[in-house]
Amino acid sequence: MVLERLKLRHFRNYVTADLELFPGKNVLSGNNGQGKTNVLEAVYLCGTGSSYRTVRDADLITWGESAFYAACRFIRRKEPLVVEVGCTREAGKTVKINGVPQDSAFENICAANIVVFGPDDLRMIKGGPMERRRFLDTEIGAVSESYRRDLSAYRRILAQRNAYLKERRYDSPPAGKPDPALDVWDEQLAAAGTRVMLKRAEAIRKLSVLAKVAHRHISPDGTLEMVYRPSVFVNVGAAAKTRGEEGDTARRWEEAFHRELEKARPEELARGVTLVGPHRDEVAFVVDGVDMRVFGSQGQQRSVLLAVRLGELEFVKSEVGEDAILLLDDVSSELDPGKRQRLWEYLNDRVQTIVTTTDEKLLGDMGGPLKRFRVEAGRVEEVS
Repeated sequence: MVLERLKLRHFRNYVTADLELFPGKNVLSGNNGQGKTNVLEAVYLCGTGSSYRTVRDADLITWGESAFYAACRFIRRKEPLVVEVGCTREAGKTVKINGVPQDSAFENICAANIVVFGPDDLRMIKGGPMERRRFLDTEIGAVSESYRRDLSAYRRILAQRNAYLKERRYDSPPAGKPDPALDVWDEQLAAAGTRVMLKRAEAIRKLSVLAKVAHRHISPDGTLEMVYRPSVFVNVGAAAKTRGEEGDTARRWEEAFHRELEKARPEELARGVTLVGPHRDEVAFVVDGVDMRVFGSQGQQRSVLLAVRLGELEFVKSEVGEDAILLLDDVSSELDPGKRQRLWEYLNDRVQTIVTTTDEKLLGDMGGPLKRFRVEAGRVEEVS
């Protein structure tokens, strides 16, 4: 996938902007607070339907204005893909793809082709488990429509089961007495949850291998592994590899899910909330057996996160058969010179990259052809 052109109107601090991008490396340089990251955000918005910096679309509207407009012309599978995103404070967000209005199902329509690395990524390691589950759901959902369906079904069942638990919190059957309604919710939750868990386990297995290769190139010290830790006690390492074995694994995991729900039922009824399932899963980033969230330095954590993002690039290519666009935010402060050099060597101009930096000396170690833009106070100018 390649981004050819980006147009903005009243987006963040941009009154207007019109950029024609290079298929290889594109560098946006300028001081802090001038609007470099806003360009990356606009690209991501058009690629995925949502911002990676805010959940409120109205936050993207320039102060004092009533609406924003962002448009990207991509080339996807050798065909043009024009995405237009608009938002008014009154009516909310609208999306058109090749001129055709979209409904709310627009989300993730081409998210598989956008990968972002920046300062906020540290939340993925330093933050709570929800941050890592969000990463999983975004990445897997971007390449798998069936995962999005399964996750949506699981969340719907979870919400309904929680509502039932809250209703029964002060009116639950005596201990040991059957609760047929809750049994039905358990059946549905275990079935949907097992499908989510299986897809997460398989995706993490693939991502771990790809991220390990990237990590060896970026930071030769230590071996990276991504470890899936589901809240349901199952043997993740014994997950099946063949179609016939997949059915056996699914049955074993669903049975384990039922056992965990049965054990947790008294506490769930007392607390009025579901305590078992993918909504409580965890992912660990481990280097030579050391959990980077607990014991990793900030430099080690950044190296791990960059390797994971580079692994995403390869994961996307393997799943959808097309390269992603890589957005690198503030690499001059996020990576030391040695890691930056190894990053450029690893990428080797294989994917379109849009880089922001405050340090124009960064350009010296990038090598190869590139296109430069200078960003100042919400204005972007190409530098010849």
